Amino acid sequence: MSLSIADLLNLPSLSNAEVVAGKKGLYKNVDSISVLEYPDPIALQDELFKNSKFYGSEIVITGFVYIKDDVDAQCKVIRRLHEMGEVGLILYYVGIFLPCIDKKVIELADELGFSIICMPKNRMDLRYSEVIYEVVEAILKEKKVDIHLVSEMLERISLLPVHQRSMDTVLRMLSDRMTCSLYLTDYDFVSMNMANWPRISNVKLTDIGKYYGNDYTRIPKEPDSVFINRDICICSHSIKSEKTSCLYLIIVKEDGILSEEICRQAAEVVQLFINIWSQGHGNIGTEELIRAILNDEPMKMRRLAEIFHIDVRAIQHLLIVKQDKSITNNGQLNKINQYLKEKTKTVIEKFFEVSLVGNYNDCFVIFLGKAKVKNSCEMITECLLYELEDFEEKIILVSNFALENTREVRSAYIMCSNYLQQARCIYPNKCSITLQELQFAKKCQDVIDKGEDSIKETLHLLSPIEKSGKEQRKELYTTLEIFMLDSGLNVSKTAEKLFLHKNTIKYRIKKLNEKFNFHIDKMPESYDLYKAVALRRLLKNKSKLS
Repeated sequence: MSLSIADLLNLPSLSNAEVVAGKKGLYKNVDSISVLEYPDPIALQDELFKNSKFYGSEIVITGFVYIKDDVDAQCKVIRRLHEMGEVGLILYYVGIFLPCIDKKVIELADELGFSIICMPKNRMDLRYSEVIYEVVEAILKEKKVDIHLVSEMLERISLLPVHQRSMDTVLRMLSDRMTCSLYLTDYDFVSMNMANWPRISNVKLTDIGKYYGNDYTRIPKEPDSVFINRDICICSHSIKSEKTSCLYLIIVKEDGILSEEICRQAAEVVQLFINIWSQGHGNIGTEELIRAILNDEPMKMRRLAEIFHIDVRAIQHLLIVKQDKSITNNGQLNKINQYLKEKTKTVIEKFFEVSLVGNYNDCFVIFLGKAKVKNSCEMITECLLYELEDFEEKIILVSNFALENTREVRSAYIMCSNYLQQARCIYPNKCSITLQELQFAKKCQDVIDKGEDSIKETLHLLSPIEKSGKEQRKELYTTLEIFMLDSGLNVSKTAEKLFLHKNTIKYRIKKLNEKFNFHIDKMPESYDLYKAVALRRLLKNKSKLS
């Protein structure tokens, strides 16, 4: 479907609207529209976005009425909408409820390519329903005209971030595009992935299985009308691949008719996705369980966990091993992952009851359950680093301890994917990075994302050093960075790293204490200083970020 945001601007109800941000995103396709208003902005963040689901090429209408005075909350909403696949925002009642569109909101939307369309300002008489009606009508017209589903879907899938590129997401996109339910099952009628339309569908897979005696061969290959709780149109397609066991795609439309050609194309999209992006989908292997956990595919995760007798609810910790240099050769990558499996398996079993290891994308992941001995988390990090000392490539170990559930495990992985580079810039000499250090790196990156004023405000604390002479300034900055970021506020370690006597370091720290009028190793006074020093180093090394 090729209905873009730019096309919507030609609709009568949007003809006087203005694109105030995200103009580079006007080419994005739109296949649904929704309204976003919520009385409690905190609940909005916690409840609406907690699953990080992909909602497809949807445009959202809002007035930001309940967060009209909270610019940070507005930015958070935009960032999360973008992460979930939303393409833009139609903003009402600017000048009435929302005083104005803040510069920070515009800058963020421009950075993300997230289009913000402002309806005519100071107009209380404008109604959401006019835009909703015309947008929905345009979408329906376009769906009737454009039946080239495969190329459209492949393009959209290729643009998805890696952590959203899952079978659940693909089925959700197809479901929204076709306004029907899709179920991907094995021969035994066990669902591996599904997407319902509507989301409160009255027709369940168990009802379909019961109707056809759990015999896949009895489901019609061409769309046919039957009565299962209500009138439905149903068909099925086998999904075959040389590298996977055969799967079956069941397509169901309530109170409507399915197009045989569109259903055939939907099956082709699923098969191409498996062949291109998800090789092994449907194969029974522990690495598929890992993919199911990190791709947020709960049905598939539960099925595989039962087969392997692994209690995924017992997973409490996640370790991620990454090579310092990116490796694209699959043969070399498999060899490295096999080496890591052999090296880590015996070490892990000494300390933890539940363990699951395997590769995911460009890293090696280790899931851990309940500890067998005290201080297991600290010891496992030390032991793994020791075991991997002779590894031919430099490795980074990211430790994420004390996670409550698989949702937090996935969030920790995404945090690593998004902010490990920033953490490496701040802590370049560390072989082990913690979740807390990743979260701190995110805070530093957030300061940069907010713009020049935010950076200046954070770095202002360092102004006493800036007033020093050139040589002393360099000397104090070097000492401060290594003391705070690299040596854990330890004088001896700082002296060792700088090849200086301890007394020299003590003298410099005394000078720093005098300049800042507080002890730089004393909390909470030193926290803002620590952040400023880290931000300065991150900015200095920003050329290393892709």
